[in-house]
Amino acid sequence: MTDPAAAKAIGMGIAGGAIATALIDLLVAKGVIDREEARAALESAMYRAAMYTGTFEGLEATKIIGELLESDLAGGGGST
Repeated sequence: MTDPAAAKAIGMGIAGGAIATALIDLLVAKGVIDREEARAALESAMYRAAMYTGTFEGLEATKIIGELLESDLAGGGGST
């Protein structure tokens, strides 16, 4: 059984990431920002998350952001 507080914290992280990714997709689709600006936003997020790479959670966060940077979302040409 999962600790309710831990489940809520993980759920908040998942929800936050899903919302942020959806917003970047929407902004690109509507032409509000281009793929380079989406990439810049993700690079900024990577820089901020890098401060926490000494923790397992921070390391995982930077891996996820890295995958997004390699994906089509940021014009990386990946298939993620």
